[in-house]
Amino acid sequence: MFGKIVVPIDFSEYTDEILAYASEIAGRFNASVHVIHVVPTMDYFTPYESFMAAEYVEAMQRDIESETAKQLDAAAAKVKAANVTRAIRMGSAFIEITAYADSVGADLIVMGTHGRGGLEHILLGSVAEKVVRKSSCPVLTIRPGQRHRKGP
Repeated sequence: MFGKIVVPIDFSEYTDEILAYASEIAGRFNASVHVIHVVPTMDYFTPYESFMAAEYVEAMQRDIESETAKQLDAAAAKVKAANVTRAIRMGSAFIEITAYADSVGADLIVMGTHGRGGLEHILLGSVAEKVVRKSSCPVLTIRPGQRHRKGP
């Protein structure tokens, strides 16, 4: 049923919990796991007219990508699946996640949700909610840190 599982992570305190869910599902279906992290682009932090600022932003993004690769390798090493792929994308999280899932032919996306409500949800939005709406495959959202029922 699930041959390819995409797992977007944000390196929050709940990353290990999300990876554990994905590992469990991958083990049951002998699925490959694609662990992805999206680094937001920083174009909007600097004026476009400033050549020096553009060089600085590019250098900062390279440093961020390098550090992200190390963190992603460490996170992916925790996945208990036969085949684990790591991916770093730059851009808007929900767009990059859904595009990546489509590009690899994902059968499932497993991701966490922070469970924001009220004004915080209105101001920040929800990446998970947007992925659920835009994804062409099923999305399993996990609200980490909650007690989960085991068995009947």
